[in-house]
Amino acid sequence: MARSDWLHALTPLKSVANPALLIALVWAIFQIYVAYGTVMNYLVAVPVHVMFAVAIALIVKPFAPNATGRRRIALRAMDYFLVVCAAVVAIYFLVNSEWITTRIAGFDPVSPGAYIVGVIALVLVVEATRRIIGMGLTAVILGFLVYQFTGTLLNGIPILRVLAHSGELSWNFFTSFIDLQILQNQGVFGIPSVVSYSQVYYFLIFGAFLETFGAGKLFVDVATLLVGRYRGGMAKVAVIASTLFGAVSGSATANASVMGTFTIPAMKRAGMSAEEAAAVEATASSGGQIMPPVMGAAAFLIAQFLGKPYREIAIAGLIPALLFYVALFCVIDATAKKKGYRGLKRSEINVTWGQLVRELYLFIPVVWLVYEILVGRSLSSATLESTALTVILAIVDRGVRGAVKGGPRQVGISTVKVICESVAAMAAGSRAAITVAIPCAGAGIVVGIATMTNLGLTFGQFVAILAGGMLIPALLLIMVVVIIMGMGMPTTAAYIMGAILAIPALTQFHVPLISAHFFVLYFAVLSMVTPPVALAAFVAGGIAHADIWKTGWYAFRNSFAGFLVAFAMVASPALLLEGPLWKTALATITAIIGCYALAAGTVGYLRNANRIWESVVLCIAAVLLIAPFFIASMVGLLMLIAVWMWQAWRSRESLSLATRSTTFLGENHES
Repeated sequence: MARSDWLHALTPLKSVANPALLIALVWAIFQIYVAYGTVMNYLVAVPVHVMFAVAIALIVKPFAPNATGRRRIALRAMDYFLVVCAAVVAIYFLVNSEWITTRIAGFDPVSPGAYIVGVIALVLVVEATRRIIGMGLTAVILGFLVYQFTGTLLNGIPILRVLAHSGELSWNFFTSFIDLQILQNQGVFGIPSVVSYSQVYYFLIFGAFLETFGAGKLFVDVATLLVGRYRGGMAKVAVIASTLFGAVSGSATANASVMGTFTIPAMKRAGMSAEEAAAVEATASSGGQIMPPVMGAAAFLIAQFLGKPYREIAIAGLIPALLFYVALFCVIDATAKKKGYRGLKRSEINVTWGQLVRELYLFIPVVWLVYEILVGRSLSSATLESTALTVILAIVDRGVRGAVKGGPRQVGISTVKVICESVAAMAAGSRAAITVAIPCAGAGIVVGIATMTNLGLTFGQFVAILAGGMLIPALLLIMVVVIIMGMGMPTTAAYIMGAILAIPALTQFHVPLISAHFFVLYFAVLSMVTPPVALAAFVAGGIAHADIWKTGWYAFRNSFAGFLVAFAMVASPALLLEGPLWKTALATITAIIGCYALAAGTVGYLRNANRIWESVVLCIAAVLLIAPFFIASMVGLLMLIAVWMWQAWRSRESLSLATRSTTFLGENHES
């Protein structure tokens, strides 16, 4: 019996006993080593980081997963041959680290080995992107590669002439391409991959540890105790729980996958349709990408692009993120009033604060992480320390429980189990990191091409021409472009594409850089819940067994406030804490009221069911309230008050009429 207990403690290690997770575990050790061991130059460390991700991607996503017989064996052998190629690329950078880090880019010649490694690396990244992300981003990359070598031909097409570049098909041009893409931090291993390597990876590891030790269920239980008994209770629980989990996971699809398994069935049991329940979870999960302290990988990229500390970006994004969730909360409340969705009864809540006390330690590492970020600590160190704190607290918690149940022997078993779970969490976190590292490397190819061909500036001129030199049409055009690029593509990749193309266009209209970046980020996020391709809605809809199309449109309605907030950030950076605090306070208050009006207008319920014209007036009032202009906001407020008072009068009239009718019928009965 004693032996079986020890063997049971080792069970979590079984999940690591496969090639992909073993490589993931080595990757985690490498990342910890470069964070605390020998300092490694980005020109060497980032390629190694990317090749780890490529190797795992090639294993977990076979070239032909449905092949059988000899064909399957041959194709699987090809997969592992490509894994070896990825290892060769990584080894090349490690062996030639001195030459790579000391050479003068664009001046020192590219060695024959670098040409070969460069082509192999490009092919591997494109193939890994196809397998992990699909054809959306892959098609964009291939399109840009075609543009790189044929862009001069656009000079002969009148409308597209502005997008042409001056590069010529020559060996020197190809040499410059390989130099920039492979041997500099501007292409495949450029800023997106640097951010993945130095920041995002560690946050994903931290999120994996929290999930392993029960943070997902804890967040749901805390939210249930806070708001579960109010109308629309489980939907509001989903919002709060997904906000908490999204704040540390930073991934819409991961958030929907983890939290949806808890919240969607509960919402359906409370009376919501499968589509409405899935839409609530999809919208709440997408908002996690804009909720500090993590905000998803894109926020780290904003900090890198702007050259600002990440804490400044996180602080700037707080008010818009809260507005997003306030709007969603209002939508749920209005829907609950309209359709009569009740809250949970006390007897239906199967958890108490007393039972949660021993689990609340999982909030301590999160609080510590926020503190570390605010005081300016290195993000890699802050997340690793928070991860270590999570493990220590888990050992203490399990140890205390073990001591109570079985004495010192049970303490030892519990400790071993926590350590084994930590190893498995480390491998799982690395495995999850490929969903960021691969699209970042793929998008890096596009960034390098845009840099080499100066495409950002030429696209900006193209947008300015199409928009007739007016800001609003330009914003609408960029919004459409970013949402289309975000269809079927991770938020990080969609943001990178939007940033390299749209930011130069917005700067031509004198939009502040931070507002421009957040504008692009918001629509990259909203693409996750915007039909026809809404990835977060697809994931949540699958869990709910819902109609995907209806789920997408419900999610779009729920997130509509995010569209207005994005435009408001451009009109006035006050919502991003730029400028006097009184302006920020005023803009925030009117925007909150606007979110309430928008929810009432889109759902069709204020004090009671709206008539069509009332919903239209409420939506217009919402736009005016969220717009950061005092006079417009006051007009919107008056419109909201007018509809509120009109519905109050209408309710009294209806009640009076009903009373008179009852009295009249009673008198006739007596007669």
